[in-house]
Amino acid sequence: MKNDYLVISDRVKEAIEKKMPVIAIETAGLYIGLTGRGAMMDGIGSQGIRLNEGEKPDYFSIAEDIEKLIVQNGAVPAMIAVIDGKIRVGLNKDELTYLNEHHDDLKKICQSDLPLVLALPQDGVTTLSATMMISRIVGINVITTISIGGVSDDFADSHHVSADIAEMTKGNLVIVSTGFSPGSDPEKTHRYLDTHGIPLIGFRSDKYYTPWLPDTEHEFRFKVSEPTDIAQTLAVKRSLDIDGSIVVINPPASIINDEDGYDTEKHAAHIRELMRDNATLAAWIAMAISMDLDPNIQNRNSKRSSIPKKEKSMSFEVWLFAVKKFAQNYDVALLIFNNLPDSEKERLRQEYEDTVN
Repeated sequence: MKNDYLVISDRVKEAIEKKMPVIAIETAGLYIGLTGRGAMMDGIGSQGIRLNEGEKPDYFSIAEDIEKLIVQNGAVPAMIAVIDGKIRVGLNKDELTYLNEHHDDLKKICQSDLPLVLALPQDGVTTLSATMMISRIVGINVITTISIGGVSDDFADSHHVSADIAEMTKGNLVIVSTGFSPGSDPEKTHRYLDTHGIPLIGFRSDKYYTPWLPDTEHEFRFKVSEPTDIAQTLAVKRSLDIDGSIVVINPPASIINDEDGYDTEKHAAHIRELMRDNATLAAWIAMAISMDLDPNIQNRNSKRSSIPKKEKSMSFEVWLFAVKKFAQNYDVALLIFNNLPDSEKERLRQEYEDTVN
């Protein structure tokens, strides 16, 4: 892609060059999905977040919260949007403020919209399909989103399959999601993904539910318990030269549906928590990928390391490597740390406690 249309923040560019963990954040779900403007997300009921007239979420606060959480878990956040005909990867505070102030004029941009939006030019937030395309171009491996589009539940009549699925057949990305968007048929989507060689993996769960089908249990063929399992799967796919992304479903502990009685604050808090959970898991997976795991199972034990479990934060070693950037390998980061004066060691451990816990 011509550099004329692409602006990558210095922070994200440096992280990509140094092979640090970077998380692409899908912005259409955040800026449009939360108000139900043409995007519906898993976990929020069939009509999306229905705010009172004149009421809007504090998008800046939500975005800042997600970014802070990703940083605290050892990765670099990369919000992606189109502003003034430029693809911006790694939005700064001024750009996030701009999106807030111009929210009502934002376009919801999928991958097929990009050329036109860049040419006009216009402003917009990227759907998962566009976020995947841009991530492949700039070299980001992991994306976090609330939900992904699938095979339409009226496929027999509409023949509609989300552009998200088509984009997943390209490259080698990991998409962390809570589930599929309302209007999708989970079982048809499972089969479609399987047909196109896209692994669908449950994280610490072998089943999930959807708010529009609350009584129907959907099962995963595969479940993993550690982020390193995802990283290892990606390493093996690459070693076999197999194209296609990996979809990781991080099911919520509970779902909210219209039968519960709608409450704006309850739904908004629920979605915000789902965003936080997915961002955390995405950061852990990105850290595991940055370990550059050996796809040979015989060598695996020497390369694997302790990645934080869902209820814990990251280890001190990972923090040194991923946040303090001591070295490109956190074994080396720990070696450097061990050779520091005791006073400096104590200062760093205290900074770790203050930052992570």
